[in-house]
Amino acid sequence: MNAENKRMPSKKVHKIARDLALQNGERYHVACILYRQKKPIYIGTNSKKTHPMCLRITKDGSCVACLHAEMSALRFAQEGDTIEVLRFLKCGSVTMAKPCRYCSGLIAQKKLKKVKYTNWEGVWEVAHPDDFIFC
Repeated sequence: MNAENKRMPSKKVHKIARDLALQNGERYHVACILYRQKKPIYIGTNSKKTHPMCLRITKDGSCVACLHAEMSALRFAQEGDTIEVLRFLKCGSVTMAKPCRYCSGLIAQKKLKKVKYTNWEGVWEVAHPDDFIFC
């Protein structure tokens, strides 16, 4: 994995992803942008800070699915797609968003072309999906 030496570009899709991620009302605001042939086709966001995949039963008996942003976006991924994972603070700045081991396992299964995520400084890190260990 290597770091690119430039800050995240200000693109319209990143602003949309940030706005969606900040709407979740939670402490953690993560977005995952899925690209197919360099075009954004889906933006997944964290539904809750939780285990990457779970089903919660609320007090009224209803079920709530909780997904990490990557899991949400990867439902629609095909071989050769690319994802970008970003984590936003409430002020809107970008911080570390490296996929967890569960999301990394799904990334490895999907045979994506490239995975980009932000590090603690908000700088892009680029990884090949083979860098992720299947869990």
